[in-house]
Amino acid sequence: MRMSVDTTITKISSFWFVAGLCVCLSQTTFAQNDSIFTTAKKPLIEKSGRKTILDELSEKKNKIKEAFSSKENLKKAALEGVSASAGVNSPLGELNSDGLPADLGLKVSHRTKKSGKKKINKFAASEYEGIPITHITNRLGSGERVTIEEFFVLKTYQAPSVYVRDIHWFDYRAHRILTTLIKDKEYAQILHGPYRRFRGEHLEEEGYYYMGTKHGRWEKYGKDVDGDEGLSDKQIYEKGFPNESVITYYDANQTKIKEVIPKMHGKYSGLYRSFYEGGQLKEEGTLDDSVRVKLWREYHQFGSGGRTKRDIQYGKDKYEAIEGTVLREYDNRGKLVYENKNKGKKEEEVEGDRF
Repeated sequence: MRMSVDTTITKISSFWFVAGLCVCLSQTTFAQNDSIFTTAKKPLIEKSGRKTILDELSEKKNKIKEAFSSKENLKKAALEGVSASAGVNSPLGELNSDGLPADLGLKVSHRTKKSGKKKINKFAASEYEGIPITHITNRLGSGERVTIEEFFVLKTYQAPSVYVRDIHWFDYRAHRILTTLIKDKEYAQILHGPYRRFRGEHLEEEGYYYMGTKHGRWEKYGKDVDGDEGLSDKQIYEKGFPNESVITYYDANQTKIKEVIPKMHGKYSGLYRSFYEGGQLKEEGTLDDSVRVKLWREYHQFGSGGRTKRDIQYGKDKYEAIEGTVLREYDNRGKLVYENKNKGKKEEEVEGDRF
């Protein structure tokens, strides 16, 4: 009996010894496992040496400030025909003025010959329609109302179309986009490619130019009566003419324009023009819902002292539809052969806002 009790005590002692040993081992294991999730040192970060997007944005933003802070830089850029910030930042370039990436949605639209469907391609800043171009930023005014124009010009001068009256070109001497007659091509940079105008931080107008003419969709933005900003006007052009215009040609290849009847929003309104087969302007004037208005002018095909042939006065708008009155006539040597002196005052009033 004594031996049985001793044996039992021995077994119980052995059990608690083993149990205690297990507990110690378990605590050691958990401590070791816990070291997997915690560390006394900061984790190592692999440094590749590559700049992050934020680093690049910060550097480019600093370059913009440096470029625009120096008047000398702007003057030099104007003489070279490029922007001081060209290739660094612009609403048409890589960044917006606030230093954020800019994909403002300007796209080039083409129709494929086979399917006739539109194919949308992103604009390439080095060329437009296969013609090399140069980017320009033009800054007008100062303060909160500063106007910034972003546009592109032909890298090498090319003569614009003789059929379009309003050719848009940049005079870098005056820092202005003009539509006046180009007298010296050395100072004329023909607009070609996307255009955007900002007033402060607000986009006012955007569109495309083709060889100095408005081309494709043009949009203007402003505030409505409630003060909300949005689209205020849109027009669609085809190389200088309203997209709906009726154009006739002398040749089957449609290279020699005979007549352009302007049509916009379903109405025949705008600048009418007709041409001689050699490309010389024959007649031009304004249509207001199919009615001839204001001053119309006819031209001789050739002239040694000027080509003006006849000036004819019509009513101020379609509601004053009157027969045209000849104001004056010239021969092809520029000599005045007829003048209606009774209509001089009325002509001056209308001619002030011709076309």
